[in-house]
Amino acid sequence: MSYEQQQIKAIQSWQGQSPKLSSMLMGLALTPAAKLVDLVIPEAALHAALEASCKVGEKLANPDAVLKQAGVSHIGELFYADMKLCDSLADTAHDRAIAMAAAEGGVTGATGLIGIAVDVPTLMTLALRTIYQTALCYGFELKGEEGRHVVLRVFSVASANSLKEKEAALVSLVAIKQMLQQQTWAQIQQAAFATMGKEALMVALKDLAGQLGINLTKRKALNIVPLVGAAVGAAVNASFIKDVGWAARRTFQEMWLLQHGGDIGHQYRLSYTPQ
Repeated sequence: MSYEQQQIKAIQSWQGQSPKLSSMLMGLALTPAAKLVDLVIPEAALHAALEASCKVGEKLANPDAVLKQAGVSHIGELFYADMKLCDSLADTAHDRAIAMAAAEGGVTGATGLIGIAVDVPTLMTLALRTIYQTALCYGFELKGEEGRHVVLRVFSVASANSLKEKEAALVSLVAIKQMLQQQTWAQIQQAAFATMGKEALMVALKDLAGQLGINLTKRKALNIVPLVGAAVGAAVNASFIKDVGWAARRTFQEMWLLQHGGDIGHQYRLSYTPQ
């Protein structure tokens, strides 16, 4: 079995997995600590923070670092690079993001409930930046409104609180994947998102804010426990970015396979079935 075929199996396995951490923390959603956290990060505030974080995350993505590590002159060249190279680039981006999240979570977690107000928008920005950066590793340079449509859908997959939510988020990416079977990424960026528009983007933001409100409330409930806030903050943030990174990696691996012009791309197109 080739490396690419191994990754296809891994993608399909990941798509069917329930969000394990969220399930484990489900009971925390009803605790007094979680209710306090919910007051600090209400859904309306998350919605506003998401809009701002999307723009900042895009600006913080660093194509030059990917180009240097990959030894290529243009991000689009990674469409036709060896998939192992793309995965290696994504490994580096993923590991760095997890380390940054842990460090930030440790600092803000030490301050308890007050730190959560600073931590959550910072964590969201890092999560979105991780998605943008991972996309670069597979040759996708996401920009503007078109890029946000993709990024928010990947973030929704990562933030799912149940397998049902995850499946719904994966379905929202199917149209984009189907486009990749017929057009290049450049063509899609130019025209294919025209029918989605700003209204669809606002709906995506609203839905994602609702998901994140539940997800982050459960994850952050332990942050306000005295003495353990710093350790928990570091662990929770690292775990969240790990989830985001894997959602991005599996999504862009699949998109790379659908866009790739070689034999494996052709095989994957023939076997690809929308969820």
